[in-house]
Amino acid sequence: CISCGTDGLYRCTDCLHQPMFCRECCRMTHQCLLFHRVQHWNGEFFEESALHMTGAQLQLGHIGAACLSDPSNANGTGGPVKMNAPEWEDVDDVPPHMRQPIRSKYLTVIDVTGVHFIPVRWCQCEAAESFWLQLLRAKLFPATFEKPSTAFTFAVLDDFVRDNLECGTSGMNYYSKLRQVTSGVFPHLVPVSHQTTMVNCRGSKAGI
Repeated sequence: CISCGTDGLYRCTDCLHQPMFCRECCRMTHQCLLFHRVQHWNGEFFEESALHMTGAQLQLGHIGAACLSDPSNANGTGGPVKMNAPEWEDVDDVPPHMRQPIRSKYLTVIDVTGVHFIPVRWCQCEAAESFWLQLLRAKLFPATFEKPSTAFTFAVLDDFVRDNLECGTSGMNYYSKLRQVTSGVFPHLVPVSHQTTMVNCRGSKAGI
């Protein structure tokens, strides 16, 4: 591990030099870089993984720090998120790193690095802002302002605008590209219900 010197099991393909991390250091280092892509050493080769599998969470309302008013943060954060059974028998089954976290509130986030499922902790202080406003302050545009479960990074909306203006890329084709970025092997397993919403959010963001 580049941070603590112990055995490294994760490497980040988006960080410069693709450094190796142990699980804890990978989680801590990427607390504000939640949309980086990581790989996990399984003893024989590096396989695709995801930061939420290290226990990384999106903490809102406190600039990345945990909200002390959230009961679920009382004993600290950072434990690995439980996933569905990791065994899958054919290509129609979803690989572990592409599965939605279970037993945890999560947000589907679409970024230029692909589609991510991130466990989310909202600020629950007495003077806490609305969920959608907490997302906006984190530079995440909610797909809906009523109980948001999906959000787009400002970066992906801006990138879509540039692709649309300069290359004439449609929302469908742009989202198809993001599915390939998410998984070049299993793009057909990436959810497809967000492409129209992305076009609508692009127009809404222009008014911010």
